[in-house]
Amino acid sequence: MASRSYGYSRISTSAQDWSLQLEALERAGVDDRDVFRETASGAKRDRDQLRRVLDLLRAGDRLCVYRLDRLARSQLHLLQIIEEIEGRGAKLVSLKDNIDTTTATGRMLVGMLAVLAEFERNLILERSAAGRAVARERQVKFGRPPKLTAALVRQVALAHEDASSTVAETCRMLGISRSSYYAALRAGRQALPDRPEAAPAA
Repeated sequence: MASRSYGYSRISTSAQDWSLQLEALERAGVDDRDVFRETASGAKRDRDQLRRVLDLLRAGDRLCVYRLDRLARSQLHLLQIIEEIEGRGAKLVSLKDNIDTTTATGRMLVGMLAVLAEFERNLILERSAAGRAVARERQVKFGRPPKLTAALVRQVALAHEDASSTVAETCRMLGISRSSYYAALRAGRQALPDRPEAAPAA
């Protein structure tokens, strides 16, 4: 099967112009029907058109972009995309950057990119660890915030006092779990410690 040339063009907002990228891709020999256009931020990893063109790549194909920043904003993400392209036996050509991953210079630049991406990855890990340490010092709790609200606590308390209401019915009506039901009860008791308790119906 003959190899094909695909193009990927991205703009961040609909107010921007495609023409510069599309003209460059056409001059590089990419048929307009094989150009995938996307309106999205480069920081967004899950992009429909990028995913489509990557899935089409076969051995011998090439993917052309106007500049590398059309593919990704971070070096780490860019390296991951390049590795996927090469893993499919295809090559990447960045027209403005004069990069072709099949040439010695292109491979050298990809190698440099890998080093920089590793550096970026380590910085991210260090920042995350430092952020968690600071949060622990400030006694910030990780995980989901509690779902209990004052309104939910009142609703559970009223249902609890109604002898005809069962725990299962209340949970179903309020869309909560049994653990949330009893957590709301405990919260209500803490707010009104002298209020008499009624045994819930199972």
